[in-house]
Amino acid sequence: MITASATWRASFPGTFFGAMVIEGITSTAENSAFEERKTALEEELRRRHLGKTRKDISREDPFGAYEKYFRKFGQGYPVLHQVETVALKGKPLSSPSPLVAAAFLAELGSGLLTAGHDLERLSLPLTLDVSKGGETYQAMGGRMRTMPKGDMFLSDQKGILSSIIYGPDDRSFITPVTTRAFFSVYGAPSIPSWQIRDHLEEIGELVAVLSPEAVRKELIILG
Repeated sequence: MITASATWRASFPGTFFGAMVIEGITSTAENSAFEERKTALEEELRRRHLGKTRKDISREDPFGAYEKYFRKFGQGYPVLHQVETVALKGKPLSSPSPLVAAAFLAELGSGLLTAGHDLERLSLPLTLDVSKGGETYQAMGGRMRTMPKGDMFLSDQKGILSSIIYGPDDRSFITPVTTRAFFSVYGAPSIPSWQIRDHLEEIGELVAVLSPEAVRKELIILG
């Protein structure tokens, strides 16, 4: 299903990438159990970061590792901003769909960079690689992005699906009728593989709250 290029392995030694497939998703309507998990996470994030500043959180794992990566490209880590919005500014979690919300909840809880795709829209196999600079793709929202040199990205047989710096594409995103979902997690240097695995399993648990019939088919860690 997915392989890592020799360039990726040589460029990011000790770095891990995770992927998971969940099939048989029959219902993605939010329910009381999912709402309880969402509320509990909001409250836990606010307790965890009570009295802190954004800068304080940026020094913690795994945010420090991602901030270091993003700063190489002149950017800040977007998940850090999202955690700041919920934990420090007290705003509620929001997401375009419950299935996307499941990944988003886990992402805020762990701090690990996550992307979700509709597996039916992917052309397998997939490749994890490193940009040479100049590669382009249409990112979420329709904006064309030109990749800098040295960024991690995932592609299928039709093109780029996501990159760390610019996020997921505008071709394969999860929709309300998605029944087969593919979730990926980009690790940054120094983030252990077990942390990525635990994060993916948390996504699986949250999807099961939405759709008890859903079945995990694959959980892959590359590194």
